[in-house]
Formats: sequence, C-alpha cells, structure tokens
Amino acid sequence: MEELNFYNALLADKRESAPDEAEYLDEEINILIHKLKFIPQEQRPAVLIVEQRTGFQPLYNNQLADTIGIAGGILLQEKFDNPALLLVLQDNDALYGEIPALLEDELLSRTSAVVSNQIYIVQKGDLGIKMEDFLADVEICAEIIQPKYFIYGRQGNDWVKFDLA
Repeated sequence: MEELNFYNALLADKRESAPDEAEYLDEEINILIHKLKFIPQEQRPAVLIVEQRTGFQPLYNNQLADTIGIAGGILLQEKFDNPALLLVLQDNDALYGEIPALLEDELLSRTSAVVSNQIYIVQKGDLGIKMEDFLADVEICAEIIQPKYFIYGRQGNDWVKFDLA
C-alpha cells in the first residue's frame, strides 16, 4: 500500500491533541489494513468518486486517497481511467433525476463500473472533506469496496447501491 500521508498526519495531530481518540483511530484503521493485507494492489478495484454538486466532476484529494486505500481500493483522478466502482456523492434529492444523464456520459458509459452495474450513491455529500469524519468515511468506503470483509451497518443510511435494472 502506498504511503498514507494524510492518515499519518491526522494520527500525529490526534496523538498530541486527543491521545484517546488517536489510539482508537489507530486500532480501527490497523484492523482494516490487517484484514486486507493479502489483497495485492493489482487486485484492488479502481474507484472513481464524482460529486453531484460539481456537475459530476471527479473528486480527488489526499484524504480521499488514503480513505479509499485503507478501504481496499485505488482512487482514480479521471473518469477515463476505467473505474471498477463508481461512487456518486449526493448533494440533494434531484440526484436520481440526474443519474441517467451521468450514465450516458461518453466515457463513463463504457467503464467497467457502469457496464457491470457497480454504481453507489453516497448520501454523505462531504465524504473525504472533514478530518473528524475520517474513520466514518473509511467505514463507508470499506463496505462498498470490500463487502466480503466489512459490514458496519452504514448501507441504507450513508450509502445505497444504484441498480440500473
């Protein structure tokens, strides 16, 4: 797994400001990393995250890269990189009316994610934005990316699978 720069900085900050929180965060993240340590990088799914609020532009930042990496995937920066999973961050209820146009996008319509119906609506529009939500964001993503390994009870509350059928 690549360097977890955001996570390591967050953990160092928490160790100084809130040692108990740092210990809990470190334990939980290490459980995830340990469970997935035998899945090679080349077998981890490529994940693209797009935001409703930005007209479905790809979202990429260091916090999200670490979130997806710890959860068992690889975060992509561009839609032409052929994601295996597509996560759509919902901003408002108009999303379901906008999804057909998104899925007809020339590039996205041919991706493995769309072809194999691996589209997920994340009902937490600030995924990967708030530092204090890092662990919750990792749990959401782990349930989506590696459902055989992780169940946190967030499906139906924080995310849903979008079914094309």
